[in-house]
Amino acid sequence: MTPVANTNLSDYFHMKIPDGWRSLNRNEYVGMASYRLVRQAENSSSFTGIQVFRIDPEHFRRATSDADGDNRKVDMSKYCIKSMSDARKVGVVGVKKIPPQIIDKLQTCGYSGYEMHENRKYFVHYWFVWRHDGMWKIFINSDPDADEIPRELVKALDTIRWERR
Repeated sequence: MTPVANTNLSDYFHMKIPDGWRSLNRNEYVGMASYRLVRQAENSSSFTGIQVFRIDPEHFRRATSDADGDNRKVDMSKYCIKSMSDARKVGVVGVKKIPPQIIDKLQTCGYSGYEMHENRKYFVHYWFVWRHDGMWKIFINSDPDADEIPRELVKALDTIRWERR
């Protein structure tokens, strides 16, 4: 099964679900995420897994565009540096840039760090993809107190695709 995140005015987001994981239905969790992936036996209270968010391109005041206002662009390097700085301010520790990755033929930027949730430490990868329909943020959280992301979740990034509406 390939779940689809149906967010307003965005393309359809697809990701192949790795064995042992499941996609939460939108009614199983509350929050801004467009898409959530957790271990098969877990529910929305689990921090381990993948969360995907989309931010409308209109929220980016510093985006540039061509003469008719189409093809908005964001300087991803600056965005990533600012996001890393913001993460440090809210208590993410060990923040460091990670090598870019290609997701659905698009260049990403990202960083890693450690977050605390319910007195447990989680290693997190933060990935950012700029598209015509906005900024897509992909957060991958480790198991509690682990120092690496489950391998199958990292590989799942290669299965992400967007389909035009």
